Order: sequence, then C-alpha cells, then structure tokens
Amino acid sequence: MKKILNALFLTLLAVFTFSSCSDVPAPYDILGEGDVPGLTGDGSKDNPYTVSDLKAKADGTTVAWVQAYIVAGIKSSTDMSISSENDVVFGTQPTGVKATAFLIADDRGESDYKNCSAVNLSGKTAGCSEVKAALNLVDNATTPLPRLVTLKGTLMKNTWGLPGLKEVTTAILEDGTIIGEGGDEPTPPVGGVTFFEESFASDKGTFTIEDKTRPTQVSEIWKWESYTPEGGTASTYMKASAYISATEKEASESWLISPVVNLTKATKASLTFEHAHKFCGDPAKELTIWVKESTASDWTQATIPTYGTNQDWKFVSSGNIDLASYIGKNVQFAFKYISTTSNVGTWEVKNVKIVGEGEGGGEQPTPPGEEGTKVFVETFGTVTANTNVEGYTGWSNSDFTFSVNNTKVNLRTILHKTEANKTESTAKISHIWFPNAGDNTFTISNINAAGYNKFVLYYEEAANTYDVGSSIDLNVLKIKFNGTEVVADSKIVTATVKAADANIFYEMQVELDVEGTANSTLEFSALAADNTLGLRLANIRLYAVGEGGGTEPEPTGNLLTNSGFENWTADTPDDWARVSVTSANTWEKSTDAYNNSSYSILIKGNNSNNRFGAKEVQLEVGKYTIDVYAKIADSVSSGAKLKTGIVPINEVGSPGTYNYGETTQTAFEPTDSWAVYTNTIEVKAAGLYSVFLVNAKSGSNKNVLLDDVTLRKAVE
Repeated sequence: MKKILNALFLTLLAVFTFSSCSDVPAPYDILGEGDVPGLTGDGSKDNPYTVSDLKAKADGTTVAWVQAYIVAGIKSSTDMSISSENDVVFGTQPTGVKATAFLIADDRGESDYKNCSAVNLSGKTAGCSEVKAALNLVDNATTPLPRLVTLKGTLMKNTWGLPGLKEVTTAILEDGTIIGEGGDEPTPPVGGVTFFEESFASDKGTFTIEDKTRPTQVSEIWKWESYTPEGGTASTYMKASAYISATEKEASESWLISPVVNLTKATKASLTFEHAHKFCGDPAKELTIWVKESTASDWTQATIPTYGTNQDWKFVSSGNIDLASYIGKNVQFAFKYISTTSNVGTWEVKNVKIVGEGEGGGEQPTPPGEEGTKVFVETFGTVTANTNVEGYTGWSNSDFTFSVNNTKVNLRTILHKTEANKTESTAKISHIWFPNAGDNTFTISNINAAGYNKFVLYYEEAANTYDVGSSIDLNVLKIKFNGTEVVADSKIVTATVKAADANIFYEMQVELDVEGTANSTLEFSALAADNTLGLRLANIRLYAVGEGGGTEPEPTGNLLTNSGFENWTADTPDDWARVSVTSANTWEKSTDAYNNSSYSILIKGNNSNNRFGAKEVQLEVGKYTIDVYAKIADSVSSGAKLKTGIVPINEVGSPGTYNYGETTQTAFEPTDSWAVYTNTIEVKAAGLYSVFLVNAKSGSNKNVLLDDVTLRKAVE
C-alpha cells in the first residue's frame, strides 16, 4: 500500500511540475545548444566555458568544461545554501570552510559571491574523489588562492544556492597537471616549461610601448595600473585607453611590445593571457595580438580565442594561442590597441605567459658583447615602402626626435641578410638609407643618457656592393655623440658575386667616452667623398657601461612635439607659439641652434615677462621636469634671465595661473655656451597645460636663445 501511495504521489507531482513549467515565460525556457547568445566558450576542453557561460547554460544535464579561478570557500556553518556574504570566506588561504565545496569566478580578484558559481566536490562518478582530494580547501589549505583551474562537470541551476557544478570528474591545473578521469578530448597545448611570464605586478616589466597614432589630448595610451575593489584584493595590469570625453573621440593606435623570447629549443609553445575590456565597437578588430620573428620587420596577426563580454570588467583567459610557426626561433609578440572616431574602448591585460615543451625558456639574453645598462634600442618600426623620416610615427622610441639633413636619407625595408645568413629570402629589416650622393646625416636627439660617461654603441650596417669588385670600408659612416666624433674599427666589404654580396648587414660597435645628458644626441653621417656605394643603418643599441654610471634612465618620454623647433609652417614652429600664452612680437627664428641642428628660438628681452608657449598637452597629477637648452644671444645679453613653467588651459582655450615651479624665486642666467636648464613643477589637478619659456624681465636687448625642450614625468 505504501508503494502505491508513493507512486501516486510521484505521478501527481510530475503532472503538477509539467503544468507549472508550461506556464513559465519564454525568458526562462531552457535553451538548447547554440541558443544562448554571448557565450565566450563552447564548453570543450580547448575552449571551456566561463562562469558567465555556466550561468547561462546551466540545465542540470549538460556536462562541460569550465575554466575559472577558485576564489573562496563556503563556511563550515553554512547550511544547504548561501544566502549572504556571511556564508562565504574570501582570501588567499580561507579557514573554517567546507571540504566539499568552493566558489569559482571569472575574475581572480572577485569579492562578491553573487558573481560566483559553486562547485560541489561530492560525487560518485569516476574521478570525483581524486578531484576532491586535490582541490578541497581543507586538505590543501597551504595552496594559496586565487587558483586557476579547468573543471569538467555537470552544469547545475542550483548548488549551494548558486548556479554551479557537480559530479566534477576532471580538473586541469594551471601547470597542465590532469587530475581525475581525464576525459576523451585532446589535452590542451600546455607543458611544463615556462618560456616567458609577466604578471605586470609592479610596472610594465620589459615590455615597450609604441604609439603609432596618439591624440594630443591623451598623454599616454598604454599604462600600468592597480585597482583594489572594496573589501577585495589588488589587481595589477597594463591598461590601454585613448578616452578623451564622451563627446570627443579620436582614432589612435598603440602597441605594447614584448621583449624577445627565446623559443630556439622549444618543441611546443602557446601564448596565454588574461584580459578584460569594455566600450569597444568590435573587440576582435580593436584589440588584437600580433607575433613576429625577432629579426623580422613584418608582424602577423594571431587569433585570440576568447574575449570578454565587453559589458563588464571581469578578466577572462584568452585561451591558448598556438606559436607552432615560431618554434626554433626568437620571437616577439605585441598587444595592438586601436580606437576610432566612433568607439573608444579600454583594454586591460595581465598574467601573460608562453608555456610549452622543450628546453630552456626565458627572454633572449643580451647578444654577445652587449654589456651594461640598456639606454635604448631603435629598430625603426615596420616600414613597407620608402618613407620620409619627417612625419614618420613608427619609431620604437616615440619620445625621441629623429631628423635628417635632406629627404634622400629615408626609411626603407630590405631582406635581412647577415654574415651568418647571406641567402635570407623572407625576413625583412627596416633601416635608414644613406645614398651615395651628397653629405648625408641622420640624427636622434632627446635621448635620456643622464648619469653615465661611458657607452658602447652597437648597430648593423650594410653597403650596396652590387657589382663584382665593388668595395667600401663600413667605418666611413661616422658617429657623433653629444658633439664628440668617434670612428668604428675598419670593416671592408667587397663583392665577389654580382648582386649576391650586396646589402649584407654586419655587426658594428664603437665605444663612447662622452658625458651623457638628459637630452643627448646621436648622429650618423656619411660624406659624399667616402660613401661611394650607398649605406644602410639598422638595429641601433646604446648601452651605458663602466663606473660612474647612475641608475637606468626611466623611459618617461618627451610629452612635447617638435621640441627642437625643426619643423615650421610658414614663419611659425609647429606646435609652438600658442595664442594667449605667447607674447606678441617678442620672439623670432634663429639659425644659431644647439648641436648643429637647423633652428632655435630667440626671445627678446625688455622689462616684461616675454613668454613663448607650446601647444597644450594632457597632464596627470604628479611632478614633471622641464629641460631646455639655452644660451645668451650675444655679449650684450649677459645677465639675461630665463624661467620655465606650465599654465592650465581651460575649456575655452584661455590660460589660468602661471606656475613657475622651482624657478619662481630664482631665474636661470644662461651663459654664452649651450647648457641644459632643468625645472621641476608639480601638477595638482589633471587637465590640459601649456609649457612656456620666458625671458624674465631681463632688460632691453638682453636676448636668450632656446632649443631642445622636453617635458617629462619626474622619476620619484
């Protein structure tokens, strides 16, 4: 009788449940495969679901893979379900928690249980006991959280009061260890060797930043940032954003470029990272990853398997980016960010890794012979056709000033043939071309080499030895550093086979016993009498060596453009002589310029503060330094006084209060020789500012010459 009553009860319950479900509104219907919009994974081992996906797909029957962070435990006192924050314990090593369950989240810094899913470790299916033993927070209390795992289990609508997983049969740890059943799907392309790793814990590490296009209102696109949610743990990352305002949107392009990574002994390798993004129009087009062999000029776009929702700041794993094409090579990769006039997104990136199988790993060591502290490396970016130096924005060092004495000295690309590889047929290299006509010069200025007095300069050089018997000594390319000329050791190259021996790049180096400054200048020149064939210059590297060196110069970047007054439109230097900051009729162009450049600015003296202002730039809160090279115009000008400073520019373009910083009380008094004068100024409110140079009430005919101005974020 009891069995009959039970059967009757179950039948009635089934009828009632079916009837009730038929009245549930459409948004709550269980969706089938492919019916859920916005999924970032497909539930496979190679492309697992996120926690957000799990919540959308949970139906009590689907078995799938989920990748997330273990972020919290469930208190031992919690009964059946989580109802408030008092039922969970976040932290690196939670105590007083259950051994049968934990919480997972998409963001390793998550601190709100409502954004989590629960994982029930109890289960009778094969593999469950092994997973529970390896992951439960009681027996593994010394393993800190957050902990990245990939789990295979059944997607439940409700476990411990949250959508989650039960019957977890397999777990894959971050190092590739597989626990439990294993499943019948292929193992993700990971291995035990870490070839490269950068978490961005405190700064951008050894990455470099290359702004291809940056709006003038934006001081920097890529920057390091730290964020700590209320009650949560700090998250650090590199952030890219060209945001100006809700109504002002401009196109931009900026690259975050990795150091060279050594995969010469790798047999498998894949790149992964975590990222979050919001406000993009199309993330797959605006946020991309690019890879190249380290010596190549051209980048190749790779596919990022997984993007976020573009609606929140939850970090998701990129998925594995296969680097099979670069096995056995030295490689670089880059995060490319763009904004448009329609969409200006924000991209956050952290925990970047290249892992795989093979020997070794790590960044490419300093090439043989290159010792000391790196001051800069310049590879000339990616050039696809003959390009004028003036106006080019693809430099590796966007804060430097690059100039030539004529447009025949230009940027080009050519096959990267070397002594070791004279038959290269694919890899190309960007370089500077010195034609065999006229005296030609290429100059790099605004190099921060302060604190050092001994350097080694490395570079690659090739000659157009095309015809059999054509010959030249590569040391005819002369070098000057801060005005001191040095000559490389003799390296004679001669063609023995027509065309085949042309344009082979050779490693060159010179030692420079010269005092470095915050605005150092490096010059390469070839005279018509010596350069009989045409020369090519590539891959410039400057290292500071020896005793007496200071700390490594900070790559703070000059925030001013046309800082050497070399570019003019009509009678006005580009990006200078700002209206309302510049005193009318008190300045003029001069050819008496610093370091043999073309032009400087002369500011006349009288009994007024005669100012000369720069185009406004966006500054953040903090301290900045202004460096300017100056001297008096003539002997009559002895005693002339110089001050520098910044002035805020409001929304209608008018200046506010002039801030002279440390020169408020004491003005500089330039001599009859060029010298650099430094002023430190504190910005207390972010906004647009104009830098100004001022001849400070010096008196009649006491004129000052100014050149090579830099504005940099101070190193504190």
